[in-house]
Amino acid sequence: MTDLDTLRARIDDGSVAYWATLGIAVDAVHEAGHVTLSLPMRSDLGTRRADVMHGGAIASLIDAAAGAALLTSIEEGDETYRGQATLDLNVTFLNAATTDVRAEGRILRASRTLAFTSIEVRDAADTLVAVGRATYSVIRRA
Repeated sequence: MTDLDTLRARIDDGSVAYWATLGIAVDAVHEAGHVTLSLPMRSDLGTRRADVMHGGAIASLIDAAAGAALLTSIEEGDETYRGQATLDLNVTFLNAATTDVRAEGRILRASRTLAFTSIEVRDAADTLVAVGRATYSVIRRA
């Protein structure tokens, strides 16, 4: 079994420039297939009201948490794994986010070629601000 530090290193290696642009950080890897990422509130991530985080930033955090959860679930040494791609992303916005947010992503079910994920996004007061579901293609060597 791969330890949590090794799983965290898989997703917290700085290789996704978009995460750095937005400010997405890895908070925790709870176990394989279960992660928490965060995104700080900044005025440049705001809507026309700079104090409300743009839905696109939240959707990006949801996609990042789903992808990170999937990456931690890949078996160490799996030489057939070549990458992953989002096939479907669904986001439901429940409340405005005006503070830092964190996304908890979990794998619901996965096969060798598909993964289904669920993500909850909460603000600093622990209010649920969005939920998401994402389906991923797991790209394998032929």
